[in-house]
Amino acid sequence: MKVHITNLYGQSPLSVALMAQNMVADIAKKLDIKEIGIYSFNADGESVENLAIRFDGMNAAVGNGDVIIFQAPSWNGTHFDHEYIKRLKIYAGIKIVIFIHDIPPLMFSSNFYLMEKTIEMYNMADLIIAPSQKMLDLLYQHGLRVTNTLLQNMWDHKTDIWLEKPAFHRVVNFTGNPQRFHFVDDWQFATPLNLFAPEYYPTKPNNVAYQGWKYSLSLLQELNKNGGFGLVWSQGEDAEYYNLNVSYKLSTYIAAGLPVIAPRSLSNAHYISEYKLGFLVDSLEEANAIVSTITEEEYRSLLDSLWNFRELITKGYFAQKLLTDAVHQVMI
Repeated sequence: MKVHITNLYGQSPLSVALMAQNMVADIAKKLDIKEIGIYSFNADGESVENLAIRFDGMNAAVGNGDVIIFQAPSWNGTHFDHEYIKRLKIYAGIKIVIFIHDIPPLMFSSNFYLMEKTIEMYNMADLIIAPSQKMLDLLYQHGLRVTNTLLQNMWDHKTDIWLEKPAFHRVVNFTGNPQRFHFVDDWQFATPLNLFAPEYYPTKPNNVAYQGWKYSLSLLQELNKNGGFGLVWSQGEDAEYYNLNVSYKLSTYIAAGLPVIAPRSLSNAHYISEYKLGFLVDSLEEANAIVSTITEEEYRSLLDSLWNFRELITKGYFAQKLLTDAVHQVMI
């Protein structure tokens, strides 16, 4: 019996979806899990016959009785993902784990018509790894029948970079495109907002300090140098999805050594409160008030709590445990 995991290639190196899949696959290799590469392309117009030929090439090392961990979605379209899981079923005794990173029909209302087919694909799995209990409950409401499940709850952000504990500054850091996160342009608080984004053209006066676009090690270093807090925030449809999914930027801030400020409705908010990783708030006004009044002693206390948790994230222990538990649950 061998264990395999799918891994995405061909997207922009700035793609968070690509980073997340590559990181999980890299952690999986250390557990002797073999990689199945998936190149990014638009497969919506591909015939089932052509896809089958492609899949057989991808699955050349797959055998009867193996375990496949499919990182979903592939971002090649629901048609591609659905047909790939169907194709895996030709192997006798195969065990299929679907590790849900994102659900496009829930991310974008214009894609909700794909929900039925997405659930149909999930129901072919032997085990589902869902981001959160809230997400799992919603999937059951939409027809999910798989009862063998695990919850992810937290992303890793693997890095070997050595960082000092950050300085105490009354600032908030945010990574994200202001065209998607409109609260950035409205930031009028006394607390400065350090923005990391591909580009930013403010439409009104505000207290935003544009930091340019950084990623990987340079982002962690800049966040750590800025000190203060990392902000997880969203609005509209994004806010509803954040309540269900696991925020990758949350782990990025923790990996940079920053305490976080996040909405109470965040799917894994209990981690922040239980392990004293920062503050949960109901509004940006509340966030500003916290940063304006916190003492350096209180900030240092947060760093002490956060630093041990940071070790788990930067060493990949969340994914290691999740992947190991998944193999155990489908085999026993």
